[in-house]
Amino acid sequence: MMVLNTVAPLNSRQLSQRSLWAIIAALLILAGINYKIFQQEQLLANGEIILFELAPVDPRSLMQGDYMALNYDIARIVSQSVDELSNTPNNHDGFFIVTLDNNRIAQFDGIYHGAALTPAQRLIQYRVRDGSVKLASNAFFFQEGRAEEFEEARYGEFRVNQAGQILLSNMIDKDFKRI
Repeated sequence: MMVLNTVAPLNSRQLSQRSLWAIIAALLILAGINYKIFQQEQLLANGEIILFELAPVDPRSLMQGDYMALNYDIARIVSQSVDELSNTPNNHDGFFIVTLDNNRIAQFDGIYHGAALTPAQRLIQYRVRDGSVKLASNAFFFQEGRAEEFEEARYGEFRVNQAGQILLSNMIDKDFKRI
C-alpha cells in the first residue's frame, strides 16, 4: 500500500513570506521589550520617592550571596485588609492608599475603592498571587561582598508614578542614608 504525501512542498515565495512574518514578529517583540525598559527607566528617573519599612526576613538569603530576600511591614497590613474583603479572588491585582510621613515612609490608609485621593495620599499597586500579597520586588541584588552593609537596611526605597506603579531603587539604613 502506498501512502501519498498530501502536503505540498513550500515554494520560495511562501518561504520568504514566512520569513518576513517571522522578522516582523521578532521586531514587534523587541519593540515591546524596549518600551517596557524605557518605562522602567522613566519611573526610576522621575518617580516620587517613597519608603517601605522592611519586615524581618530570612537572614540566610544574605549568606547565600549577592541578594537579600525582602518583606515589607506594609505588605502584611495590606494582606490583612485584603483578607477582610471576603469577595476578592485568590489571584487579583488592586491598589492601596498610603500617606507619607516626614521621612517619606508610607503609612497604610486603606484599600482603594475608587474614591478621590487627597493631595497627601498616594496610590500603590499590589498583586495577590496564591493568597500572598506581592509588591514590586521580594529581592534586592547587590555587589558580591557587601552583605554586611545590607544587613543594616531598614527601608526599601521605591519610585512611584501617578498610576501607582512602583519600582525598588535602593536600600536605606536606620539613619535614612542609601546603602
